[in-house]
Amino acid sequence: MPELDPSQFDLSIDLDGNWRHQDEVITHPRILAMLYTGLKKMGSAHVICAEGLCLPVRVADCAYVVLSVRHAATGITLLLTDGAYETLDPAALTIDAQNVPRTKVKNGAFEARFSRTAWMQLTDAVTEDGQGGFELTAAGKKTKLQVG
Repeated sequence: MPELDPSQFDLSIDLDGNWRHQDEVITHPRILAMLYTGLKKMGSAHVICAEGLCLPVRVADCAYVVLSVRHAATGITLLLTDGAYETLDPAALTIDAQNVPRTKVKNGAFEARFSRTAWMQLTDAVTEDGQGGFELTAAGKKTKLQVG
């Protein structure tokens, strides 16, 4: 059996959360589902593992992107690039030094960045806290946003 050269697979995830193979966007739903199912973190590296073989995945920023946000009385629901819906944990929401909002997803295993659309939708629940900062209101509870 010939040796596999991991470089021939050249898998990556771009800033918008698009999976790519040799710079071509992957759009087939079943292939994307398989890629997300096999996605793992090994330290700070991302890999796809299947059948005992792990291949590296270059990730431009985050493996997941929040595409949209829904507000409800029970909390805020996020739609992720893998098609999954997750409830936002307000305490996990941060704004980085470049003003990019991020949160933990997949039971805290991965970080997700918010798309511009999702961030604009989320700002419906963000207000100034009167002390120069901002707070998020979700499920009737206010949480101070971590910035920087």
